[in-house]
Amino acid sequence: MKIAIIDGFNRDIGLKIIFPEAEYYIYEGEVDNTHNHYINNIIIKTDWSDISDTKYDYLFIINGVYDSNPPNIIGFDQKRNDFIKKNYTILQKEMKIVNDNNFKKVFLFDNYDYDYDPNDILQNDKIDIFFKRNYNKTKKYKPNVVPFPFVLFGSGYSIIEKIEQTNFSQNNKIPRIFFSGIIFDHIDKEMNYRRNRVDIYNKISSFIYNPGFLQYDNFLKHINESLFALDLNGVGDPNIRTFEILSQGTLRISEYNDLKWPFVEEFSEETIFIDDIDFENKIQALLSDKNLYKKCIEQQMYIYNKYFNKEWIKNYIVNKINI
Repeated sequence: MKIAIIDGFNRDIGLKIIFPEAEYYIYEGEVDNTHNHYINNIIIKTDWSDISDTKYDYLFIINGVYDSNPPNIIGFDQKRNDFIKKNYTILQKEMKIVNDNNFKKVFLFDNYDYDYDPNDILQNDKIDIFFKRNYNKTKKYKPNVVPFPFVLFGSGYSIIEKIEQTNFSQNNKIPRIFFSGIIFDHIDKEMNYRRNRVDIYNKISSFIYNPGFLQYDNFLKHINESLFALDLNGVGDPNIRTFEILSQGTLRISEYNDLKWPFVEEFSEETIFIDDIDFENKIQALLSDKNLYKKCIEQQMYIYNKYFNKEWIKNYIVNKINI
């Protein structure tokens, strides 16, 4: 099984870590990930003319489809338009490779924040499956879209690297609800979409231990030492904080969203809140009932150990190849 991975802007090396035998192509890097490449033995390729169906059986593409809309969208500022133009150009190069070849299968891993159906933006019959980061369980997608929350974009470590940093120490955790992160009110008028961390955080901040900005190793240490860690909704679901908390064996207290995970088990409802009143009630219940806390953390650890690992994630993708 010969695989080429195209990650135009070198946003997520996770697929390459899962499939070390694959060859990894980028167009350019948005940030310097040299260290990550080195420690994961990743060789970067940049000559896309080498990507063909005579050399590879399967093509994996990592692309935020929403950011690849046709350029010059009315209402966007120039900086945003320039960003979209750049992404659009890369997507066209990727689609030319898809259209000019007959790979056994083409998978596109859509790492964007929003929960749209990528078929509504990108119509190409040669794309066999869209692996969608933010797959909303209340929405209906075309049959070729499946949930895949294990890919993100941006600087720093990939989700797969986060999973590899697991530290499950459960000894002498401090009875506090840890949070350190950006408080924002994100509004996208084009999509009629809003995520408001400011409002919910202000309502529950009296319960939160927030030491402010921390160096990353110290940040993970604070999560690991805490009995609870707060996972507020990000611009998209899931956000990086979700994986940071789960990897540290600390009970995740999460704001409700409609994310569909690619497995049937559910995190305990006693750890998911819909508003500030629900938050307070559930925290008080968890603090006053050790058996309830034990039940919730055991369910979280069961899910994490079963699904949040390279072997299960790789098999999930391979099963789609074999269908």
